[in-house]
Amino acid sequence: MSDHNEAFVKSMEEATITQIQNVLKSVDKACIILEAEAKKECPVDQGILRASITHETVLGTDLITGTVGSPLEIAPYVHQGTGLYAKDGKGRKTPWVYIKGSYSSRKSKKVYTLSEAKRVMAFLRKKGFNAYVTQGQKPNPFLDRAKLNAKSRIEKTLGGK
Repeated sequence: MSDHNEAFVKSMEEATITQIQNVLKSVDKACIILEAEAKKECPVDQGILRASITHETVLGTDLITGTVGSPLEIAPYVHQGTGLYAKDGKGRKTPWVYIKGSYSSRKSKKVYTLSEAKRVMAFLRKKGFNAYVTQGQKPNPFLDRAKLNAKSRIEKTLGGK
């Protein structure tokens, strides 16, 4: 291979590496924008969830991806809703009783009517428990709102519109 050809190949490799680095930086900047917006849109009463929202930019073999989200187990439940209100329609259809501050790794299989659940709650409260009845939590799609709010800034950062 001639010196001229070798110089051309080397310049092409350097240009490609520079382009990849520039795309990585742009994707990372877009993720930072979306992460900040997601933290703004996250419900105020979910401080732990808000603090857990992060981003990651990854260079794969033929793809650069950016991800914004939370590793917390509660994140999809806050975002998508639960019970009767679950966005996917797969939530529990009957009321349930829970005790605030307690945690059970088992999901209750007990099916109550609303009036039965209220009686159980009243009984538990008389026993000193901080019990509540719920039929689920309405969705709070904070990531969806963040995407809409940040869309034009992200497109500008990525060289779109």
